[in-house]
Amino acid sequence: MKHVRIPGRRLAAVAVTVVLAATGGTLTALPAVAAPTATQEDPRQTTVAFPLQADVVGAGPSGFLSKTRGDAPEFRWTRYADGSSTVLPGAAAAGGGADLVVTGNRALLSVSSVIRVHNVSKPAVTSVEIDLDALGGYDYSGLAGDTLLLGKYEGGYHVQYAATLDEAVLAGGTPKLRKLVGGPLVDCDAADEAWTDTASALYDCRIGETRGPAKIHVDLATGAASWHVQERDQWAWDGAVSATHVAWREARLGGDGIVAFRRGGAERWIADAEADVQDPLYLVGGWVATGQKAHIDASTYADGAPNPTKRPFTVQSIETGEKAVLLTAFSSAVAGPDGTLLVRGGTPEQGEGLYRISPRADGGKPVVERVASTGQSTVVTLTGSATPTTLTGDQVARGVDFSWDLSRADSRVWLTLTHVRSGKTVYEGWPVPNGAAAGTPRRITWHWDGKDLEGRDWGSPAANGAYEWKLTARPDEGIGPELVSTGRFTVTRPAAPHDYNDDGTADLLVRDAGGVLWRFGTRPTAPGGSLTDTGGSRVGGGWGIYDRLVSVGNVAGGSEPDSVARDRSGALWLYRGTGDRNAPLAGRTSIGGGWQVYDRITGGSDVTGDGRSDVLASDKSGALWLYPGTGNANAPFSARKKIGGGWGIYNEVTAIGNLAGAPAGDLLARDKAGVLWLYLGKGDGTFAARTRVGSGWGTFTGLTAVGDANGDGRADLVAWNGDETFYAGTGDWRAPFKPGARVSLTQDSSYGTVF
Repeated sequence: MKHVRIPGRRLAAVAVTVVLAATGGTLTALPAVAAPTATQEDPRQTTVAFPLQADVVGAGPSGFLSKTRGDAPEFRWTRYADGSSTVLPGAAAAGGGADLVVTGNRALLSVSSVIRVHNVSKPAVTSVEIDLDALGGYDYSGLAGDTLLLGKYEGGYHVQYAATLDEAVLAGGTPKLRKLVGGPLVDCDAADEAWTDTASALYDCRIGETRGPAKIHVDLATGAASWHVQERDQWAWDGAVSATHVAWREARLGGDGIVAFRRGGAERWIADAEADVQDPLYLVGGWVATGQKAHIDASTYADGAPNPTKRPFTVQSIETGEKAVLLTAFSSAVAGPDGTLLVRGGTPEQGEGLYRISPRADGGKPVVERVASTGQSTVVTLTGSATPTTLTGDQVARGVDFSWDLSRADSRVWLTLTHVRSGKTVYEGWPVPNGAAAGTPRRITWHWDGKDLEGRDWGSPAANGAYEWKLTARPDEGIGPELVSTGRFTVTRPAAPHDYNDDGTADLLVRDAGGVLWRFGTRPTAPGGSLTDTGGSRVGGGWGIYDRLVSVGNVAGGSEPDSVARDRSGALWLYRGTGDRNAPLAGRTSIGGGWQVYDRITGGSDVTGDGRSDVLASDKSGALWLYPGTGNANAPFSARKKIGGGWGIYNEVTAIGNLAGAPAGDLLARDKAGVLWLYLGKGDGTFAARTRVGSGWGTFTGLTAVGDANGDGRADLVAWNGDETFYAGTGDWRAPFKPGARVSLTQDSSYGTVF
């Protein structure tokens, strides 16, 4: 719904005040300023400056009107002849193709009760004030050349009027109003301004008892009007007029498009499926011009990521359908004199500034010429960079520095870093620096803390694998093509036996009483110190069907640790590791049956010295069996070998890895009295005689070997019984563990199995 201004206090008579200002006051004639030159062109071609961070809101034969962005905009008239400019007072301003500018006392001209008309054709600017309330309660509707358009609410309808801004009015005379359109059953509200060129106006109207939609086009010289009634299931938006054609954007049941026609001729429908209904529409003779405005509002960016690239400023012939891209992008445009269009935009060849688009007498593609420059290059280029290609775990732990050198300091920059396998991404952004001068270079620096891209708040280390970075730099105001630069690097660490999410640190798999499996990450509190948790994630349900769950290291040939599960029928199942933090195990595959004969199953140590993890199992008679790993997912173990007897005295057996510097993996065994014993591996599938570690271990429900969990190069152990105790390895077989430290690695969850 368009706004209707309720007039304030009425004056008894029309109050028209003339203000003449040559110099001084707020109407200040500024000296000519030579603009900085774009890098792509001859500096001698640039004599007129277009303000930075500004849009064009008016244009006449002698110059153009610009409006800076922000809460307190500045309106400046700049002259083509010498580049001099004058700042005009007011909270809003507009021009309409002549050397006249209208300013208002409100942020919108359509709700201004007092307007001022400025004659800016000469440096000695003159202005006249018109009190719209005193004139009769009118609203500003637009400016078309030297014609002032006003609206008024009369008898329940909006009626549109026009007044010529002739010498008498500009000298302080009362505007002579003539009715254009509106009245009973014809409601034409132009509170958001009519669409105009210098000689005609297009109004959005509601007609008849049903107030159906219609567009009404009025010739301002003759008052002749043409009506274009629309179906009630149609919606129409922005319109445009030229000396020969009329057009507007419309949505129909069959899709979105543009209604365009030669004045008095047949309607043409131009389908435009890619357009947004909010995209502005313009006319240059018989050519429709449109595109997506490139001005950037940082608040519209999700997660710091840039919006999609804007569509370029494109024209299309209404008669032939021919298309042509005239500008790389644009931010604003206004109708100018002689059927021209003035566009704030840019091209790679000439840089950013104000461009005049003129119709051709033969109806051919409009002519484009730059008439003012911001001094900015439209193109931003990458002139240098320092980025890694390969990173070790130690390098990632210290953090990594990146840098990129850009040709334009006045660019908005976004960076995405993506872990290729998981698809997890982080964003970083840099706004345009305050006071960034056009044409100066800029270095973008970024320090990556080496934390995981998904669980950064938990401080988890970054996962192994390939990463891709993408740097996007968009010239200030969005004019010009984006620079997009990409690169890759890899993070590599030695395989860790309990690293289920491939981040170089140990994880615990936990089954709760309901049969749900969880993964809990850990990390050292300090290098070589104790452990803390980095959060957990649900793996899945249905794990209650198994009576034995064991992490067995890499037995299937991958780089991540695998697990085996035995069901109550004695079948053994293999779950291959994936390295995915949320789904660390792939679907199960059958290894074989008959495993119900074993009381204890463990794995994760290379007992045979061939570089592959092996599995060990003790049967109910106390015999210990070795299943050498093969690295083949279809047959992960070779035939079993009996390597000892008497193991029935133990109620817990854990393959601890290389605990004490022996040639191969070692075993820990706890007897029924709670004494813990160490079996050092010889590297040939057998073990040396046992040595006593200590007593009191019977208080724990289970023991889980986690490899080197604290980063000191020695195998560690987690003991659990509803809470967890961390035992850091020492590397000394005579005293293999430091004193236990109570830790909360599973966030006080209730569980029955940890592996």
